[in-house]
Amino acid sequence: MNLVVFKLNHLGDNVVFLPGLQALRARFPDLRLTILTTPHESVLYENLTPAGEILTSEKLRFDKCWRRPWALASWLVRVRSRHPDACLISFDQANMAHLLARHSGAPVRTGGNLSHIRLRHTLTHPVAMPASGRVADWNWEMARTLARVAGGVELPPTPPPPDLSHLVSIPLQPRTRPRVVIHAGSSAAITRWSLERFATVAAGLARDHEVVWVDRPETSAVILPAGVTCIAPESLRAFVTLLAGADLFLGNNSGPMHLANALGCRGVVVTGSTARGWDPYWHRERWTVLRHPSLPCQPCEQPNKVTSACANLAEPIACLRYWSAAAVEQACRETLARPAQSGQG
Repeated sequence: MNLVVFKLNHLGDNVVFLPGLQALRARFPDLRLTILTTPHESVLYENLTPAGEILTSEKLRFDKCWRRPWALASWLVRVRSRHPDACLISFDQANMAHLLARHSGAPVRTGGNLSHIRLRHTLTHPVAMPASGRVADWNWEMARTLARVAGGVELPPTPPPPDLSHLVSIPLQPRTRPRVVIHAGSSAAITRWSLERFATVAAGLARDHEVVWVDRPETSAVILPAGVTCIAPESLRAFVTLLAGADLFLGNNSGPMHLANALGCRGVVVTGSTARGWDPYWHRERWTVLRHPSLPCQPCEQPNKVTSACANLAEPIACLRYWSAAAVEQACRETLARPAQSGQG
């Protein structure tokens, strides 16, 4: 079977999408797999298909290439040249992905179709958002539907964590104290807890832990306390290796959080506007999700629709401001004290 997959989006979106492709590869050994994804995230898929079958583009440039007829024609030729028997279009893809799938020649086209997709009849087997609202479940159900329709194969009802072992290289040096990795950044400002409070937590934990701060452009303004090591991983592979050696991850609801969760780390996430469907999916007993206990506007995001502005005009970002540095440090210490049980939770 020739399968073309459309998944151009951010890191976390790709991490929770990956189990479905890994399951399809395992169940269909002769699968010829072509993946359209973003350049930074392409390494997630490099053990699934030859490098020449991973086609990359920045998401916005791809989504807007209908404005450039020569670019649109080029993509159409590249997709049709794969002679796909099926297309898999993740729910978060824009009109461009649906257009290419519709004209790819594939008789089977499975995926999610959100309300903003203007084209009709792009999917032969649409998959609705599950009742759980969890994005990992939605992605997995798309893969299950494709396996059933295209190959008569039934996948398990829930997804396993993605296998990221191909990204883990030489481990960090052994240490005598537990290692905490803090990633205070995220792609959207509305999802970020206070940098200063992150730094205060880092100072508190550094008294008896090895604390590693991940340097990001959006976090570079903070002054780090003594005893905290700042690291700027040179690649996604280096970052995954860093997380694989962590005893605890602390951060916002972000792509790095999903990586740490998939790797089986313990973790604490300070979450605000982000939909509950983006909470850590795997190893839930190892994770603490800090969410305001009673704020009626939270979360203002939906799994199928991202928000870009705070809905609480009376008290902006109250969901994140609620959490003090002392409360977050305590959550970190309590989460580290839990036994590392296995399971999905």
